[in-house]
Amino acid sequence: MSILAALAAAIWLGLVTSISPCPLATNIAATSFLARRLESQRRGVLAVLAYAVGRAVAYAAIGIVVAWGLAAAPATSMLLQRFLQPFIGPLLVLVAFVLLGWIPLRLDFGPAKPGSVEGLTRYGLAGAFLLGVLFAVTFCPISAALFFGSLLPLAVSSPTQLPLFVAYGLATAVPVALVALLILLGASGGANVLGGLERWQGRVQAATAWVILGVGVYLTLSGTLKVI
Repeated sequence: MSILAALAAAIWLGLVTSISPCPLATNIAATSFLARRLESQRRGVLAVLAYAVGRAVAYAAIGIVVAWGLAAAPATSMLLQRFLQPFIGPLLVLVAFVLLGWIPLRLDFGPAKPGSVEGLTRYGLAGAFLLGVLFAVTFCPISAALFFGSLLPLAVSSPTQLPLFVAYGLATAVPVALVALLILLGASGGANVLGGLERWQGRVQAATAWVILGVGVYLTLSGTLKVI
């Protein structure tokens, strides 16, 4: 896969992650709270941007540690190239099943706690950045499935990893940052955009799941079972 195609896939996965119920709720709560707490529109805009950068940095750090750690030693890299390929197809099939709700996955881990927003907003832009990091590393089923099950195999098989993780992280903040900025600037369309995201998230997630399922089935038949 070319780097441009990989970047496009990473951005799309990030957008799908951002409008999934759990990340959407945490993003909206955090950015709207920050917008209300800061004393000016300019600092509010900077806070939303700092929050988005925090998410990108967190995902990039996790992804690079895992991806580069797996490929650090030449022997490990050779083993990955030899043995990982047959498992990518079945893994994508499982991810699609999770996104479609066919496999219930009870997963909720990370450092975010109910009082996290209130505590970090006292630190201004640094707090906004840390809040982005905090909510990025607090995984729930959909975000974990998309990041570890789809983005990570994509990055491992790509010639470069860092741009993919950064693009994914920024994309996870794009729709909700737009809503927060609209609310911050007093635009009445903010609530309508939020409602549209909530209405469409199920369809977008399902469409993405079917695409991932199709790719997973193809890779399973061609790379794992070698029947086509």
